[in-house]
Amino acid sequence: MALLMGIDIGTSSVKALLMDERGRQLGLAQEAYDIRVPAPGYAEQDPDQWWELACRASRAAVARAGVAADRIAAVGLSGQMHGLVALDEDGRPVRPAMIWCDQRSAAQKRKLERILPPEEMGRLVQNPAATGFQLLSLMWLRENEPDVYRRVRAVLLPKDYVRYRLTGRIGTETTDASGTSAFSVAERRWSAELLAKLELDPALFPAVSEPWQIGGTVTPAAAAEAGLSPGTPIVFGGADQAMQAVGNGIVDPGTVSCTIGTGGQLFTPIDSPVYDHELRTHTYIHAVPDRWYLLGASMSAGLSLKWLAGQVLHRGDYAALDELAANVPAGSGDLLFLPYLTGDRTPHMDPSAKGMFFGLALNHSAGHLIRAVLEGVAFSMRDSLEIFKALGVRMDRLIVSGGGARSPLWKTILADVLEADVYTSTMKEQACVGAALVAGVGTGVYESVREACRSVVRIADDPMRPNAAHRGTYARLYEVYKELYHRNRELFPRLNPEADHAE
Repeated sequence: MALLMGIDIGTSSVKALLMDERGRQLGLAQEAYDIRVPAPGYAEQDPDQWWELACRASRAAVARAGVAADRIAAVGLSGQMHGLVALDEDGRPVRPAMIWCDQRSAAQKRKLERILPPEEMGRLVQNPAATGFQLLSLMWLRENEPDVYRRVRAVLLPKDYVRYRLTGRIGTETTDASGTSAFSVAERRWSAELLAKLELDPALFPAVSEPWQIGGTVTPAAAAEAGLSPGTPIVFGGADQAMQAVGNGIVDPGTVSCTIGTGGQLFTPIDSPVYDHELRTHTYIHAVPDRWYLLGASMSAGLSLKWLAGQVLHRGDYAALDELAANVPAGSGDLLFLPYLTGDRTPHMDPSAKGMFFGLALNHSAGHLIRAVLEGVAFSMRDSLEIFKALGVRMDRLIVSGGGARSPLWKTILADVLEADVYTSTMKEQACVGAALVAGVGTGVYESVREACRSVVRIADDPMRPNAAHRGTYARLYEVYKELYHRNRELFPRLNPEADHAE
């Protein structure tokens, strides 16, 4: 029986999972790392640390499975989206990677919007450009570190750097290229017109393949570091959102995925590259032929709870936090939370947006604060869902995954706020599973991504159902939640004028 490995380069850790072709998980390893914040609004990570820890996780997963490395038929990759890994002529990173939650390129965003207003961005790439996206980070690098920029010969996304280290070959694939803001999702190519308008060299951007294609094989040097067998095929894999969708079996329209990790994402497959003409959401290429997907994103989902737990309440037992919040009635005693700790993506696309508790009163306890954070993140997911509905997306089933799926209370709140039954995948580490399944497709273990999902993915049959008694409370508070941003939009930039008005 074929063995497959999926490696996921996440925001907080790298994971390596070894499984057989039926989906039985044999070995899992995880290595954590931090986000470096050298200045307010910055978010960086070391690509060589990704590589070092990916190797360590790979070796550990193989050891825990108790199998020989030469039994692995293929390896697939998944990774955090949008970031900039810039390489010099020797293939070495010229600086730390700027990752998706980096906010330093607000001035470049304004400059881009003067050159290419929303209707032009929609025509060229069907997507907005947001701070932390590769395009704007590259513009920032050119303007703020010109000596470093002149050394750049190639730009990669995070998981593509790890594949490059495994194979010695530079490249990317459609799902991750979609999230750079420089790639035409409708035409499946880098936008030459956009790059020309911004005076960016198209030679910096790598060749683009499909997720299931083989991107190279493990070199002898990489095999020695990663504990793999030389010559093992490395399949491109894809962006973490596409890979978690495959790992949850979400490949066709009608199913919506809600991921509550560091950030939060609402995801649904679509059969044509439709996009929101106000560019409040994203339209990207899926890891299935002739499929795209809509994505709404919150910058601080699980991150909001982690912030509250660690920096305010100084409590690390999340089950205990859940219990405290469960004792608070729906609506948190009319306390609202805006989860904009690192700016907002959907629907406002505003890096200046700030987090907020609104409605604090003397009767509010730690439990109220916790529940308000859970509800605020759920409201941010509803913002995305409302746009999806306006674009004609149907939702036959909602599947929740990520760390938030481990919280029964959070799933209950999502069911109430989104007014939908909430299902949970029985699969663990869905992004790793998706990467492994795509690796199996690329090497003939499965005929297609759909066949791979049918063979492996299972969804629990006991959903969390919305409580009709809470509908009125959440409908009322959601209207206030939406107004909070609009009433405070002009105030947010005044809190940090140097960052928000620098040109």
